[in-house]
Amino acid sequence: MKHLFLPIVFALFLTSNFFAQKTTSTSKTISNSSSTSSKGTSYSITFDTDDAKDNSSVSIKRNDNVYKFNAKFHESKTGSIKKLLVDKFGKSNLKIDGDVYRWVKIEKGTKLYDAKLTSNSLKIYVYKEYANSKIVDMIDAFGTVLKDVISGTDSEEEAKKDNKRALKEAERALAKAKREVERLKRKARN
Repeated sequence: MKHLFLPIVFALFLTSNFFAQKTTSTSKTISNSSSTSSKGTSYSITFDTDDAKDNSSVSIKRNDNVYKFNAKFHESKTGSIKKLLVDKFGKSNLKIDGDVYRWVKIEKGTKLYDAKLTSNSLKIYVYKEYANSKIVDMIDAFGTVLKDVISGTDSEEEAKKDNKRALKEAERALAKAKREVERLKRKARN
């Protein structure tokens, strides 16, 4: 029984370590946050280059109550972002005030989401306690598309790279654990 205990403990450690890394390694800048009332995740990425057209920052925060998307970007990207927003949200709940485009979805007197586009920023706020899961999931997926357009990244490629990296780390940890088990077996025999 003693001989089975250590390999089982190592296997459980490796399994939990692998899954923990897999769920939190979608980007180097992801941080988990929690408060007394709810748990959530936040994601922030900033691109700062010599060319102002390539500079951007995107922040996504999720918890049980809200979904927040904040982005700053060069004004040259505003046209493509506006087109994406009009395609997704439509024109029925759009209000235009000069250079500010704002989509507010209200049902039964309750605000479900609010999206505001200016010449160099975008803010989307979803009230999860009022919006149904279909709206929340739609805007969450749309936030990933917007992040990729604004930052010039590809989330699917990043996820594949992160998964490969996590797999290699887990394989190294497993090999190390196997070596440790063999060492302990040798020690127990002596």
